[in-house]
Amino acid sequence: MRRPHLVRRTGGMSTRLSVPVANVWLQGHTKNRKQSIRMLPMTDIKFPLPLKTEPAGLINTAINIFTAPAEAFTELDQRPIKLFPLTLIMISTIAAMFWYFNIVDFDWFIDDAISGSAIELTNEQLETTRETMQSMSQTTFKMFGVLGSGFGLLVLWVLQAGYLSMASALNGDRYKFTNWFSLVLWTSLPSLLSVIGIVVTILLSPNGQISPYDLDPLTLANLGMQSSNGAVQTLMVSLNLTMIWSVALIVMAYKQCLESSLVKALAIVLAPYLIILGVWAYFALT
Repeated sequence: MRRPHLVRRTGGMSTRLSVPVANVWLQGHTKNRKQSIRMLPMTDIKFPLPLKTEPAGLINTAINIFTAPAEAFTELDQRPIKLFPLTLIMISTIAAMFWYFNIVDFDWFIDDAISGSAIELTNEQLETTRETMQSMSQTTFKMFGVLGSGFGLLVLWVLQAGYLSMASALNGDRYKFTNWFSLVLWTSLPSLLSVIGIVVTILLSPNGQISPYDLDPLTLANLGMQSSNGAVQTLMVSLNLTMIWSVALIVMAYKQCLESSLVKALAIVLAPYLIILGVWAYFALT
């Protein structure tokens, strides 16, 4: 009977090893391999990157923002597209504001703007303000209103993305400005509901006597949260449900994409809003 053996190949040579010798050689060879793996620096170990999924498509991603945010965030984590939501929101908002300033009763608008001011003015100051506003044409008001709405949104998005990217840099997270800017834009899609509400309000007021404070039906003030305090009332007019929805989406995106705890996501995302509200409340109540 032939004794079992192991063939060891070295270069082009083959050597037959008996079973005892083969066992010793295998143990030493395995030990050396374990030592080499143990001594390998972590920077030299290549972890496989997650495979990209098939593109969901712009329309599907937009729908998922409303119906399945987690799927939308997974898509945006791989493909941080920015142009589509930016164009969609900007064009729709500018178009709605252009329509409003084009059909509004200009004289009525001036009187309403002055009477609705949170600042208490004397009769002389009211008359001076009215004359100043009347000296400007409706076209000038339209230009300021339309361009101001679009530019204001862009500045707000840049500030949000800049803050979140700075927070990520301080925490050593992988998300950069381009990732956050994309997420901020996509999570702002609920604002399209406010645009639809503005369009409906304009259609229901054919005489053009529409206050800018009543234009968006989704503001907290128009939903019944009124206050006799001028500063608080201004805050209620400025905030709407779509803003709260968008902030909630950013919290969800932060938690999912950076795999953080809910407490950390809430603390980082809500910090600037809480500071602003705190300062506003201080001046409103003192």
